[in-house]
This record gives sequence, C-alpha cells and structure tokens, in this order.
Amino acid sequence: MKAPERFGVRIEMQTPLAPYTTMKVGGPADYFARVQTVDQLIRLVRWARNEALPYWILGGGSNVLIGDAGVRGLVIYNRCRRVRIDEAPCCVFPQDDRPFVFAESGAGMAGLARRTIAAGLAGLEWAVSLPGTVGGAVVNNAGAYGGEVKDNLYDVMVLGADDEIVETPAAQLRFGYRVSTLKAQPGSEDNDALAVVRPGFGPVVLSANFRLAHGEREAIEAQAEQNLRHRRRSQPVEPSLGSTFVNPPGDYAGRLIEAAGLKGFAIGGVQVSRQHANFLINPGGVGGATAADVIGLIRHIRRVVADRFGILLKPEIQLVGEFC
Repeated sequence: MKAPERFGVRIEMQTPLAPYTTMKVGGPADYFARVQTVDQLIRLVRWARNEALPYWILGGGSNVLIGDAGVRGLVIYNRCRRVRIDEAPCCVFPQDDRPFVFAESGAGMAGLARRTIAAGLAGLEWAVSLPGTVGGAVVNNAGAYGGEVKDNLYDVMVLGADDEIVETPAAQLRFGYRVSTLKAQPGSEDNDALAVVRPGFGPVVLSANFRLAHGEREAIEAQAEQNLRHRRRSQPVEPSLGSTFVNPPGDYAGRLIEAAGLKGFAIGGVQVSRQHANFLINPGGVGGATAADVIGLIRHIRRVVADRFGILLKPEIQLVGEFC
C-alpha cells in the first residue's frame, strides 16, 4: 500500500467513517485515503484499478448511510475544492455572456453557491444550505427550493471506467429526480428492497462547469437568505441523513410520515425528527445510533405508511458498505 505515497497520498487502514458523515454513523473502511488535488484523485483511482482494489468516493457524507460493518475496499475522501469564475469568451459564445463557474468535485455546494452569490450570479441560490459536495450533487442531481443541478450545469469532467478523461455535456447525463447516468448501481439488495452500493471501479467526477446569469446582487442575496431562514425553521440541527425518502408523485414523504403518527418515533439511537418527519436524526452523535437502528426505522416507516396510505416510500439516501 505504499505506491500512492509517490504522489503524496497516504493510505490508512481500518479508519472509522462515522465522523465523515452527516449522520455520524458507520463502521470502518478497510483502506482510507484523502486527496487534495484532482491529479492525486486521478492517480489514486488508476492505481486502485491496477491493483484490482475496489473504491468508493466520499464527499460531504450527506444522504449516505454506511453499514456498521464498514466498507470493504478503498474509501477515497475527496478534498479537491478549487473554484473559479470565468467570463464566457465572446468569440465562442457571441450571444451568451453568462460566465462559466468551474468547481472541482470535492468543493462544497454551499460554499460554491455563496461564492457565486457574492459575484452577483444567479442560479445556485437554492444550494446555499446544501451539505454535500459538487461531485455528489452532480451524480444525484441534487436540488432544493425549486432548483436542481441540471438547471445550470454545462458539462462535467469525468474519469471513465476505461481510464480516459472525458468532457461530458450535461445533456448526456440523462438527469432525473435525484438520478443521473453517473449514479452507482446497487451491487445487491436486501430482503426489504433497500439497495446497497458497494465499492467498485466505476466513473469518477473530477470537476463541473456551471453557467450562471448576471443578476442584481441584492435580490440574489435576499433569495438565498430566505432559503437559509426556511432551512433553519424547518429542518433539524441534529446529525441526520438529510431527506430520507423521495417525495412520491403529487405528495410529500414528510407529510405522509407525520400523518401516520410517526413524528418522534425512535428505534435504538435514531429518531424521526419532530421538526421535519422526512429527517431521521441521531441526537447522540457518533456512537449514539447504529446503521442497524436506521435500517430498522426506515423499514418501520415504510411498512406503516404503506399500510395506512398504500404508498411504498422509496429511500433517497444511498446505503453503502456492509450491513449486518
């Protein structure tokens, strides 16, 4: 495991992953490495492929539940965070002066949104409170307050499964509600239809280009502040998974869970938030809840809502690793 040290990356063994997730739950990674630059990310992924060592990219750790038994293989903690705003060259886009906003995949979406707001650019106000990274947001077509990644994404730089680096237009990613062609396909499913993703050798997002419009800075800041106030009012501050279930067509998962009388219901150390029923919280932080508690509560919620309303809620979160 010494080869990556040649390009400045240290491989750790049996590293606890709970502190790297917003839920503060999860077992250890067999191997764990931090990357600070895109060059390190590319070289580490290529090295892992050459060693037949499956990998999984960890960004902000939101909307992710890691199994209590941890993750077999290599977890790559993506800290590639450069952001740059470039004016569009008029010779290439003569009728479109929208600036390009370049962001590496480990950059935080909230930080990126604040940077563009300060520059008087409109289009990412919805992301000002998003806990994840650019890479995760692109893969999952993250969204909030009526906005989504696909609305302003121009293209992404991807290290393909064939080791080629490809500039992929946003239109080719076939975005849907919290999905894209880049989203990892589950390697297995448990007996309650909760799909589990395990490390593999799939494509890796390196960076993204957004195109945003110039606007009135005060109006953009006001919209962003409104979004922040709404989040503080409506969402819990305790460690959580983020939104646990996808909203079913024409309805809201949180409304259904609340109507089923499940606000405040708990299993082990995990609880349905009393503030927003689509959030499962871990009030005790690291060591307070287990992934098994979370899975048990997710299954209970799905059964109760299905029995009461005939709707089987679909998890929005990604289950990763090994679950007992």
